[in-house]
Amino acid sequence: MRRIIAAISFLVIANSAKAQDIHFSEFWATPMFSNPALTGHFEGTYRFNSIIRNQWSSVSSEPFQTFGGGIDMNAPFNLKPLGVGLFITTDNAGLSALTTTEVQGMIAGRFKLGNWENIKLHLGAKGGIIQQSIDYSKLNFGDQFNGIRFDPTSISGDLTNGGARTMVLNFGAGSFLERRINERRRIGMGYSLYNINQPDLSYSKSFESRVAMRHNALFLASLQMLAKWDFMPSAQLNVQGKQNELVLGGAFRYHLNTSPMNPQAVRLGAWTRAGDAINIALGFELNNLYIGGSYDINYSTLEPASNYRGAWEASVIYIIPTVREKVKRLRQCPDYL
Repeated sequence: MRRIIAAISFLVIANSAKAQDIHFSEFWATPMFSNPALTGHFEGTYRFNSIIRNQWSSVSSEPFQTFGGGIDMNAPFNLKPLGVGLFITTDNAGLSALTTTEVQGMIAGRFKLGNWENIKLHLGAKGGIIQQSIDYSKLNFGDQFNGIRFDPTSISGDLTNGGARTMVLNFGAGSFLERRINERRRIGMGYSLYNINQPDLSYSKSFESRVAMRHNALFLASLQMLAKWDFMPSAQLNVQGKQNELVLGGAFRYHLNTSPMNPQAVRLGAWTRAGDAINIALGFELNNLYIGGSYDINYSTLEPASNYRGAWEASVIYIIPTVREKVKRLRQCPDYL
């Protein structure tokens, strides 16, 4: 009985929380999503990024699933201080059949701060659309209970049509200040603001359902410890309306091969999301490819229903290195030949 009550409580809390933005535990593996100022912030020409999150499969037969993917370009049209990109997310909220898709174009610029060595300020902005839809036929309503039992064949008075859909514009901006000597020795922090225009996602003109602005503080670093060992601390704070989320932790990275032509490394780390979960993550770096996976161990008040099982994520980043034009060298023959 305790588990059933906890499961019902979970569904109520989860559905009420959908007014909040989606999130990924592997925030370090989604740079454009974490802060638009990180668009084009990598060594190479193109970067492909994808991530999937599956949550609450231990509680619901239809778990929450979130997908994210994008591409960004460093120095488009040979404009070295710039980066441009596109990132798309789709969130499916389990039994409620509530689907939210967001398509965002991004642009960022990099600026040196006077004579400060290896320090740059990154400024970015994003803009695009949010589309949200719901399928009422997949929901159950109170008036389908006939006094004795639930009758799924009865038509609810709340089921006025098959579903609803809305589409709105959404904008955000961010900044990131970083001191970077190389990939193994860097430290940076940033601030970004999302839902600047507070878009209205209501399905009816009779009321409003505005998305609150979300403030994000981000910290990313890599500290070289030994010849083959790095420590990579990171943290993120999200504040949206009355809700907040603080994530703290880090990973140790061991370099299997430090050759610049074929670098290889493995990462193992842990983060805590205050009052909610512990995230364990494992990642592999193979030249220009990163493959990562993580699992959330839930310890919140929903634990009686979740049995400590939260969410799993898988992420992939692939960078196409800078393509340099080959220089044609002509050998000049001496006059006496």
